[in-house]
Amino acid sequence: MKKIITLLFLALIVQVSFAQEKDEKVKEEDSMQTLFNKDNLKFTGGYLAPEVKVSNVHEDISLIIGGKMGFTFNDHFTIGIAGFGLTNNSNFDINDNPLDPARIGMGYGGLNLEYTFFSNKKIHFTIPVVLGAAGIYVYEDDGDFFSDQFNEIENSAAFVVEPGVNIELNLFKFFRIDLGASYRLIEGTALYSLEDEDLSDLSFNVGFKFGFF
Repeated sequence: MKKIITLLFLALIVQVSFAQEKDEKVKEEDSMQTLFNKDNLKFTGGYLAPEVKVSNVHEDISLIIGGKMGFTFNDHFTIGIAGFGLTNNSNFDINDNPLDPARIGMGYGGLNLEYTFFSNKKIHFTIPVVLGAAGIYVYEDDGDFFSDQFNEIENSAAFVVEPGVNIELNLFKFFRIDLGASYRLIEGTALYSLEDEDLSDLSFNVGFKFGFF
């Protein structure tokens, strides 16, 4: 739990440090002073972004597919939601016993936060963070990926935080492409056959943003 809190704290500090605007004079002495108000917080866009990730899940190269959506303020800070799911088997042997094969099912999602640098430039970069929950399932592996029936062995919920960095390309005014990497940190699983470290790893991603910027 300490690792997930520390990683989240560092990621949010990076975002917030760049999100602060220059202080403006208070027009009325009696008005309440806030970090954000109608004068310095302006809605400037939004997007939907399907995304594909390649990552190790229990030492098995895996494909994770999902997407993000968000609303952007001041051309820099985005807040929204995100969700992703593991699409392949991610097979493994429980306790390294070849007579006890299993497969992993995993999905995660939650709050999507992103800070964009120099968004009007053709090529720029962003710092995204996904913060939320994960659901992990372990099934018996019958060798048939397309089987409609899965015998569940165990399941667990967990916390997830996934900070990253992307290079972003403005192809059109309504379409951008992200190329980058992130680290998926999962903590708090209560599984007999898997540990947090088996599900946490580096991911490489490509995303396609459709919206108005």
